Amino acid sequence: MEERVKELDCLYQISRIVEKRSDLDTILQEIVDFIPSAWQYPHIACARITLKENTFMSPHFQESQWKQSAPLIIEKKNAGCLEVFYLEEKPHANEGPFLREERKLIDALAERIGDAIKLIHVEKELSSYRKNLEEIVEKRTSELTLANHQLQKEIAERERAERSLREFEDMRIKEIHHRIKNNLQVVSGLLYLESTNYDPNKVVEAFKQSENRVRSIALIHEKLYQSSNCKTLDFLDYVNELMQYLIHSYDLDTNKVIVNVNVDKFHLEMDRAVPLGIIINELVSNALQHAFKEGQDGVIEIHFAKENSDYILVVHDSGHFPKEIDFKNTESLGLQLVTNLVSQIDGTIDLNISEGTTFTIRF
Repeated sequence: MEERVKELDCLYQISRIVEKRSDLDTILQEIVDFIPSAWQYPHIACARITLKENTFMSPHFQESQWKQSAPLIIEKKNAGCLEVFYLEEKPHANEGPFLREERKLIDALAERIGDAIKLIHVEKELSSYRKNLEEIVEKRTSELTLANHQLQKEIAERERAERSLREFEDMRIKEIHHRIKNNLQVVSGLLYLESTNYDPNKVVEAFKQSENRVRSIALIHEKLYQSSNCKTLDFLDYVNELMQYLIHSYDLDTNKVIVNVNVDKFHLEMDRAVPLGIIINELVSNALQHAFKEGQDGVIEIHFAKENSDYILVVHDSGHFPKEIDFKNTESLGLQLVTNLVSQIDGTIDLNISEGTTFTIRF
């Protein structure tokens, strides 16, 4: 657990270094200075980043036979490498003296460093292009009365520059979603680690539910980051992946309980996708925990469609919902959260328990 916390902290600190600095050499030097602290034996670890002809080394750097490395890939090309050395022999683990988790960490760090280098290069190129364009436009403006054709050319150049600026803005938005996703993953990981410190079932389950809620939000940012359109979400794809996560989280026997997803193919904006994702997470989690007795067969269904100007979400399970419980006035945090989120999207929610349990939400 201690090693996992160190890895999460390392990824978080690297993200902070990239966010605070603009000079590439400074960023890479600060990163290489910090990396040894995340390894199992930090007092005998050192690191080196090689980027083309430039080299950045941690204090007291020295090569040794105990080495772990990962390539720096920029625009699908090998531009250098990240290396970590141990200066003394240590017991064999997975990759020489290095842990399996350290292989995953060095690969993740190399990917993060490659992304940072690419982003800084794009920013510098765009700044240079913008400066050159402004100089050209300023010079040509004084000659407008002499050549209308030249004016049209300058307008075309400015339009190309504006397209470049829009593309750059899209890249920045995706970068923001990437950082949010990473921070939420850190929170999710720490919640999981915290839950392993407690034995009482209720405390462990509370951490598990919190982890699932964070994951339902993080998954939205992950999908937006991967999409070419970083403002709207493919909701069918999102719900399918959320169900796979919950099935794994609750160790569901899919031969006993079947989960069916029937969601129309369309995209949702963030202000609707986030509350709907949490609502689906809460209702499905509630069904997985309470609807079926141990070993009982069952079905959980999620339907989502648009009728005229309204959206309709239906979450149904074939299990049992206690008649004495008023879902709108209960101590259950999950159902309280569902009710509040439905109000947030200006919707209505109804419950039918005549045949299983069916929640219907309209907004």
